[in-house]
Amino acid sequence: MVPEARGRAAQLTQSAEAYREQTVAEATGQTARFNKIYEEYKKAPEVTRQRLYLETMERLFGGTDKIILDSSGQGGGGVVPYLPLPELRSRQPAQAPQSATGGGNR
Repeated sequence: MVPEARGRAAQLTQSAEAYREQTVAEATGQTARFNKIYEEYKKAPEVTRQRLYLETMERLFGGTDKIILDSSGQGGGGVVPYLPLPELRSRQPAQAPQSATGGGNR
């Protein structure tokens, strides 16, 4: 029973060490990313702010269907035209096969 308990204790210790190393590495990476962004922010605050906003919106809404509305109210009653390219690609019919005479070269 004692060797089994020692084995479990060693396993828990190793698991805790691995978790600590993972957490420290993650925090170090996030800190480095923040410092990089902050350096760019000091050079051009408005551009960096806009870029961060756009990247966040892309991450949040990247995989969703979209209806885009323009809140400025200018032209078109606030609706911005949206062309659903993924839907159009999935609706395209299969291309017609070329003729057997080889007349496909133009």
